[in-house]
Amino acid sequence: MQFRSEPHPAFSHRAVIAVAFDLTIHTCFINLEREGTPFRFLTLGFVKPLIWQEREGYQLQAVNSQNDFKVFLSDIYHFGIRARVNAGFGLWQLAFGSKAELTPANYAAARAAMMKLRGDQGRILGIKPTVLVVGPELEEMGHRIVNSENSTGGDTNPWKDSASLIVSPYLGA
Repeated sequence: MQFRSEPHPAFSHRAVIAVAFDLTIHTCFINLEREGTPFRFLTLGFVKPLIWQEREGYQLQAVNSQNDFKVFLSDIYHFGIRARVNAGFGLWQLAFGSKAELTPANYAAARAAMMKLRGDQGRILGIKPTVLVVGPELEEMGHRIVNSENSTGGDTNPWKDSASLIVSPYLGA
């Protein structure tokens, strides 16, 4: 799944106003041009940043009839799962991606960028990131930032319990 990186028009209840004033919103990213292990912020609540839609449920299918050509000739039985699903973004404002190094400073910048987001009418959206998603390479740093009592310098960690941590093997793979 790709995060948007190019500007795209902001649509208000009157799309003509958005076009007339050339309103564009840039999806939040920090240092996208950098090569690095990505981290993500998500805001979970009533409206989800990512949507998983099952169009047709999961069904076990088997080719095991004695009258089937392959079963008859070579005793080969096939089993599989058939489903029809789709994934996509709900509100893109609730998800944030960065390829910057995961440091307390970049963590703070990403949180601030999400919380400063404004809608196309200029109102603050009131987004507060609640989940930090990292790959296995960033698991230790993620725990240091959101779970440690003290920061690396021995000071009190201001980001302790500011978000829950999810480690996904699919990030950075």
